[in-house]
Amino acid sequence: MYRGTTLFKCTECKHHFKADDMEYNCMVYSVPQICPECGSIRTLPVRQILWKPIYRKIWEDMENSK
Repeated sequence: MYRGTTLFKCTECKHHFKADDMEYNCMVYSVPQICPECGSIRTLPVRQILWKPIYRKIWEDMENSK
């Protein structure tokens, strides 16, 4: 489900950027968006920074599905 836009942070290059906020698998998490600076998928919304351990599994799943 589309929830508007939000501020994301790249965990690789630390770049902050605005992107679409899409719901991940009907949960409160957001789908990681590709960083416009370095191209990494390892991004997460700034408001969900404390959930980084949960996002590690999401990133791995996304990287393995390519």
